[in-house]
Amino acid sequence: MIGKQIGVFFLLAVGLSGCSSENTKEDKTKTDSEVDVQKKTHSEDEVALSKESDRDPNTENVFRRYDAVKKILKKWNQAISEHQLSDLENLYADDVLYYAKKMTKQAILAQKSDWLKKHASYKQELGYSEVYYNDRDTLGVEFVAQFTKICIENKKKTDVESYLYFRKFGNDWKIVRETDAITEVNVVRKKPVVNLPAGEYAYYVGQWSDTRDIPQFAHDMVPYNSSLDFTIGDEGISGVYSEYSGTARSRTYYLVKSGKVDNGILELKMIYSQFADPTPEDFDANEETETWSFKILENKELVCLSSENLTLYSKTLIQVK
Repeated sequence: MIGKQIGVFFLLAVGLSGCSSENTKEDKTKTDSEVDVQKKTHSEDEVALSKESDRDPNTENVFRRYDAVKKILKKWNQAISEHQLSDLENLYADDVLYYAKKMTKQAILAQKSDWLKKHASYKQELGYSEVYYNDRDTLGVEFVAQFTKICIENKKKTDVESYLYFRKFGNDWKIVRETDAITEVNVVRKKPVVNLPAGEYAYYVGQWSDTRDIPQFAHDMVPYNSSLDFTIGDEGISGVYSEYSGTARSRTYYLVKSGKVDNGILELKMIYSQFADPTPEDFDANEETETWSFKILENKELVCLSSENLTLYSKTLIQVK
């Protein structure tokens, strides 16, 4: 999650800013101006047509949308924690994708009610949360709340990385999807086996996040995105992964040292890089590696299966090449 990485980005930005100009490759934390370019097309007063709104055109300020979603998230959490399910009635849309199953609002409330009756001591809290929308959603139609749900029962706490998706109906934002990272990963693991043939591939995922609640950092809407470019050839898999932080205004890089495609899973051996556009010659043969795994979907999209990867876990990367 973004909040968990901000400290890392900040330390990198400070620690590496003093690196010698004698480096032959570009420093990995070089300030990236792309945020300024992108913000021009996502300004807060942008007029956009929303298919889910009765107002035409939708002139709602983007920060009002962020605030509306945050407000519903808090109401949702409080209603469940206090076992006041009647308060959820106006928070859900009529039809919801509920943990990968299509269900009506009434069915969801009934299921939650039955569960809470069996778990009378259950409470929940919100850990770190962030609200964003996918940068491919140029109209800002669907917003996502990604948060750590702290489940408390019998004095034991369990953290669950969770998601609520919101769309606007008339004047009100409603929950249209509820899920968590574990559910999403389990669902894709069961999908048909698809492999990638030899060739060049480019993948991407990006979002616009509200950072106004992050102290001492950006107080704006900023982009975060990840790009994975690799080649599958006779000698194996090679490539580069880069990750952009709009808060730190910098990129981090990984080298794809090697990899394999086996039974519908893309497995990559990654090396954290001190430089932009790393190559194998930049590292020793015994350099420490991380293993990232992705499920290959029928449409050639990738879903990250590695829970250690806080940025990509359970997220879908879209093929752009």
